[in-house]
Amino acid sequence: MKSIKITLITLLLGATLLSANANNKFAEKKEIALTHLTKKIELLNVYKSCLNSTTSTKGMKSCRQTFKASRESLRADTKSKRQALKATK
Repeated sequence: MKSIKITLITLLLGATLLSANANNKFAEKKEIALTHLTKKIELLNVYKSCLNSTTSTKGMKSCRQTFKASRESLRADTKSKRQALKATK
């Protein structure tokens, strides 16, 4: 009888800890997603500003290349954060 109670208590504590860990992961994933979107919006605004201020095709090309490099950097950074989060399973 005691072993059943101990087993039950252990299962309940384990479930509680797993639930808390899942909530932590959710909060971290949410933070990563929101940060990524905020930075992406900032990049788009900078790109738009650059395009509005340019007067030549070369300027447009420069704006596009700068935007593309920034976007790729952001993508790589976010990907590494997600992979780090997955590794903490």
